[in-house]
Amino acid sequence: RCTQPSASMGLLVVMNGAPPRRNGWAFVLGLFTVETLLLVVASVVLGGTIEPVSVPGRLIAAARIVAGLALLTYGLWLRRPSTKPSSDVPPAFERLKELSPTKSFVAAFLMADYVGPVLGSIAIATSSVGFGGRLVAIGLYTLLAAGIPLAVMLSVTHSPTAQRKLADTTGWVMRHRRPLASWLSIVVGTILAIDGAVVVLSV
Repeated sequence: RCTQPSASMGLLVVMNGAPPRRNGWAFVLGLFTVETLLLVVASVVLGGTIEPVSVPGRLIAAARIVAGLALLTYGLWLRRPSTKPSSDVPPAFERLKELSPTKSFVAAFLMADYVGPVLGSIAIATSSVGFGGRLVAIGLYTLLAAGIPLAVMLSVTHSPTAQRKLADTTGWVMRHRRPLASWLSIVVGTILAIDGAVVVLSV
C-alpha cells in the first residue's frame, strides 16, 4: 500500500457499492493474490542470488535510488495546486460502486501495488538470508501489505458506527487524495533513495 494509495482508495469506493461486504472482500482478496504471487515468485527465483558488491547488486541499488527520486518528484508535483476543479470521486473510481464481486476481484488486479512487491523482492534478492529468512520476509511483507485493507474491512464490517460513517470517510479521503498521495510519495521516495544511496556508498 505504501507505493499505491489508489488501491486503498479503491477499496473504500468499492465498499460504498452493493453488496459492500462481498465486493470488499473480493477486492481485498484480489490485492492480496496479485501482490503475494509477484513477491513469492520473484523471491524464489532471485532470492539470495545477487551479491550487493556485484554489478547487478549496484544496478539494483541504483534502481532503488531512481525509483525513490521518481516518487519524490511525483510527490512534490502533487503539491502544486490543481488547475482544474476535481470531483469528490473520479469517474474511474465511481464505476467501482457498480461492480459484482467477481469484477471487484479483477479490478483489484488493475489497481494493485506492483511497485511494492518488486522492491520487496529486490531487497530479498540482495540479502544474504537463507530460505527460512526469505519466507519470514515474505510473510512480514504480506502481513504489512494486507494489513491496511484488511483493517479497513474488519472495522467497517464489524462496526455499525463505521458503516454509517463510511460514505463520509470515503468522501474526505477522495477530496484530499492529492495531499495524501503527495506526502506518502515524498516519504516513501525519500526512504528508498536514502536506502539505495547507503548501499551504493557501502560497497
